[in-house]
Amino acid sequence: MDLKAPVTCPPARAVRWILSAAMAILFLSPAPSLHGQLPVSSGGVAEEEGSALPPAATAGAVYVHSAAPVSRAIRLSGEIRMDGRVDEPAWSDALPVTDFVQLDPDEGEPATQRTEVRIAYDDQAIYIGAILHDSGPVTTRLARRDAGISDSDFFVVLLDSYHDHETAYRFSTNPSGVKQDAVVSGGGSGGGDSSWDPVWDLATAVIPEGWSVEMRIPFSQLRFSPADEQTWGIQLERSTHRLQENVVFPFTPKLERGGPARFAHLEGIRAIETGRRLELLPYFVTRGEFIAVARNASTSLENPFRSGRDAFASAGADLKFRLTSNMTLDATVNPDFGQVELDPAVINLTAFETRFSERRPFFVEGADIFRFGEGGPAGSTGQGPQLLYSRRIGRSPLGTVPGGALYVEPMSETTILGAAKVTGRVGDGWSLGILEAVTGREHARYVDGTGARQKAVVEAPTNYLVARLRRQIRGGETRFGIIASAVNRQLTDSGLEDRQHSQAYAGGIDFAHDWDNRSWRVASTFTASYVQGSAATIERTQRSSTRYYQRPDADHLDFDPAATSLAGYYAMVDVAKLSGAYGIKVALAFASPGYEVNDLGFQSASDRIILDTNFDYAQNRPGRHLRSWNTRGGPDAIWNYGGDRIFAEVNYNLNWTWLNYWGAGFRLAWNPEVDDDRLTRGGPMGRSPQGYSGTMNANSDTRKVYVARWNGGWSVDDGGSWHYNTGLNFTARPSETMTFSAGPSFSRRYGSAQYVSAVADPFATATHERRIIYAPLHQTTVSMQTRANVTFTPDLSLELVAEPFISTGRYGTFREFAAPGTFEFLTYGQDVGTITRMDNGFYRIDPDGEGPANAFNLRDQDFTRLSLLGNAVLRWEWRPGSTAFLVWQQRRTDTFGMQGGSEGTIRPGEFDLGRDTRELFGLSSENIFVIKVNYWLNP
Repeated sequence: MDLKAPVTCPPARAVRWILSAAMAILFLSPAPSLHGQLPVSSGGVAEEEGSALPPAATAGAVYVHSAAPVSRAIRLSGEIRMDGRVDEPAWSDALPVTDFVQLDPDEGEPATQRTEVRIAYDDQAIYIGAILHDSGPVTTRLARRDAGISDSDFFVVLLDSYHDHETAYRFSTNPSGVKQDAVVSGGGSGGGDSSWDPVWDLATAVIPEGWSVEMRIPFSQLRFSPADEQTWGIQLERSTHRLQENVVFPFTPKLERGGPARFAHLEGIRAIETGRRLELLPYFVTRGEFIAVARNASTSLENPFRSGRDAFASAGADLKFRLTSNMTLDATVNPDFGQVELDPAVINLTAFETRFSERRPFFVEGADIFRFGEGGPAGSTGQGPQLLYSRRIGRSPLGTVPGGALYVEPMSETTILGAAKVTGRVGDGWSLGILEAVTGREHARYVDGTGARQKAVVEAPTNYLVARLRRQIRGGETRFGIIASAVNRQLTDSGLEDRQHSQAYAGGIDFAHDWDNRSWRVASTFTASYVQGSAATIERTQRSSTRYYQRPDADHLDFDPAATSLAGYYAMVDVAKLSGAYGIKVALAFASPGYEVNDLGFQSASDRIILDTNFDYAQNRPGRHLRSWNTRGGPDAIWNYGGDRIFAEVNYNLNWTWLNYWGAGFRLAWNPEVDDDRLTRGGPMGRSPQGYSGTMNANSDTRKVYVARWNGGWSVDDGGSWHYNTGLNFTARPSETMTFSAGPSFSRRYGSAQYVSAVADPFATATHERRIIYAPLHQTTVSMQTRANVTFTPDLSLELVAEPFISTGRYGTFREFAAPGTFEFLTYGQDVGTITRMDNGFYRIDPDGEGPANAFNLRDQDFTRLSLLGNAVLRWEWRPGSTAFLVWQQRRTDTFGMQGGSEGTIRPGEFDLGRDTRELFGLSSENIFVIKVNYWLNP
């Protein structure tokens, strides 16, 4: 097979699949209709009901926000008892909002069930009272705070207290009184940052007419302008599960961009203040670790750092102080940044870092204000760089102790001495966010070869700083801002001068503008980076998998081992149509070779020019067979700065939902043959063969008590590699208080060239004096995430998670890269040289047989990885804002093979589900118990 042949079209079979799918879309789509379109209204206040009909709902009509409907809040003249029954005389003075319009099932039609919402306030809080009439029984479910629920009635309030058309506070509940709250930004009302947990009061009641809600939201939990007379944005939503009916006030058609820019006006709020400015949240944590401690067989000394039954305790406090009505200071002393839930088990055989989600509350809450840039490359071309990846702060120390240590004190994180954030609004339309965190000098204690106790510096004192300033004008249609970050380390006398950057800086500007009734958007960003350190450190940065400056045939790169700094830039422009049936997106991004933000951000590639396109069509109105469907696709490509095309793809996607609420979808992709500047991991240019891939998914009706979801995928290429995977998720909700889910997954793959190592050899002239070693790899992975939730009350819940994980890898005969610009390999013992397996688990390889090249050894790479992670969390909000956690974590992990893992009955690389499962449950367990209690004070 000639892998240098010109790029050809995908096979006829794939083309027929795509055309058949397109024809199916045309036949299944409904005929054009004016169903759901409403006439343009002039807005205003309804004389009898306190609201107006939805304005500008006709598709394509120009939306005028000044004509949006208006609701009014009244100042309370009496007391409200928070019992969920909207029957106090004080409510009678408020005009109810009743003009709710359907989003589903009949878009644009009036709601079938009457809803009355009244709004009032006093000096301390805003009150929402809602009566939700229902001609049938209500549907409800108990769940912990912020848990996702798909089979319950719901009532939602969104408040844009700044009236900036950009962000909103979301408060929602169901008939059981489940609390949900989030900060929402952008073009939608769902989702958002659910880590925000304000202290507010809620009560619900099931009444003969249906159900009712009372909410009391203190002004101290919101941010708003200092003006004496306030105008806020508001949106109200209701879901009636029995009817699958979703209604809103005000109404925005599905194919138009919603969100805070389309909210109604909330008027009548006057002369309010923030209330109590100071909040304190002291905490106490006690932790017990029951972990098997390995004994060093070369010494009679016991491990002095861990006994296997160790206890720890700590205390600290979080502080929140409202500097003004729209500026807040968050600070923490001796913060508890321990994770309640463990990271999933993974096997990473690539040269790139695995990215894990941030779960630590201090960093998660309010992170949206540091969001930088809109749009940009996504999907098959990968995400753009992230300037703030907060898991860098407090990560595991990078330093090591000297070799020959008998015992080393385990350290999984760096101590964070303190952290603080200032966030809010300043001036006219400006938002500000400043985050600073300080980590201390970390010493790892160890016992040296003589038995003496020593300690070594493994992490230098470091200061992390991020500042974000952003402004919006034209009612939020135009947004622009700046961001800057700095990392400074005190490396002097640390022994880490050649391992870490002494300084790392990044800064940038971003811009976005909407036009044509917010249906089109142009967005752009430009960021620059600068890192400084010793020559050895900067050489390490140049050689990293992000850029591989040392590549021998990369004429556009300037590898400089004497350099003590590195600088670069990232630039992006994105033009997209975001509303309407038809959509389009074209993004172009440039990441220069020297761009580096991994000290505080996350980035996996530089030296890239990225073109990402997407064309889509969506149909949200039910037809004869389908309730909704959408299709999208387009070509994508990536080049390096030398002009080599190193990625190309054409993809097509189709997803649909039948009238019975079952759904399915698939994705097809074709990747032509391209150059590959990462195949040899710093060696000469390689080549990636032509390939094809596809994914499929299906789900049952998510409204039901029992829900099933299935997904599968496959890929093949002309180099002989293949991969397929499948997964099933089953969810059961047998009662109002219980939810259970299980998600087994299975994958197998064969890689014809898995990178193993590189060996310097002056006789390897064809590959620039380096023998780059690969091997075929058969890998099998099985896992299953099981989750059970029991909710006793809205304030007391138990969550159980267990995830068994088995992965085996069996390598074939080692082979070496044959020639630059190819995907060709020479197998040892067949095409070239000799290979002999030795008794110590190594292979002796003579690459040219009787030739002058030196022989070398490689360890057997076969592996079996077993992991069982368990987590149990009992959460009790024992008073408003105060929470107690009881946590049990269990880990059973071991690796057989893979360069020095455990020895045992398992032969590494051989997959046997029954045997591996028995071995998994027979592994020794590590048990960790944590009790954490915090107490909210609002003096």
